[in-house]
Amino acid sequence: MLETRDRRRRAIRWALVAGGVLLLLVLVAPAASAGLRGPCSGTATIDGVTYDASFDTPANPIVVPADRAGLQIPYSGEITVANTAYRGGVGVKLGPFTVPVAEWGVESNPDDRRGAQGVYRLDDRMDDIVGLYQLTAFHEADGGECRATAMILLEGNPLATAPGAGAAVGAALTLIGMVAAGIKKKLPL
Repeated sequence: MLETRDRRRRAIRWALVAGGVLLLLVLVAPAASAGLRGPCSGTATIDGVTYDASFDTPANPIVVPADRAGLQIPYSGEITVANTAYRGGVGVKLGPFTVPVAEWGVESNPDDRRGAQGVYRLDDRMDDIVGLYQLTAFHEADGGECRATAMILLEGNPLATAPGAGAAVGAALTLIGMVAAGIKKKLPL
């Protein structure tokens, strides 16, 4: 009976440790490589600072302020190859997933315009995301394609978001379970 109880405690302890490690790996994904590939260029301006794909390291990220509801981001982009039919998008990598930020579908461009500019209004998909992530972008045209990555720092308090609060509660429960399992093992029954 005592041996079975010890096995259960050991299994619970390992499950809690494994769950905590898995949670840590998902929440703190390593930064991927960054840069620009292909015949294109682009910029975006946030709070008066103009960014491009050279903001590609954790020490030099694109900074998005904590108060980002309705943030307007002027942008411009250019491609140097035939661009009569194209599509593209921008996303933020969160662990194994990419959250789309902007997308443009297959469009006809008979005049072969190779540049665009405008103002993008950030929507609420990014409100509950805080931290340092990889930003990805692509533009596929009939004359070629471009791929860009950069690092993006979404400022704010992680505990003020639903995912952050959930992670804190999960970490606290893991710690409590580990401590309780350790205390029970030392107490004579």
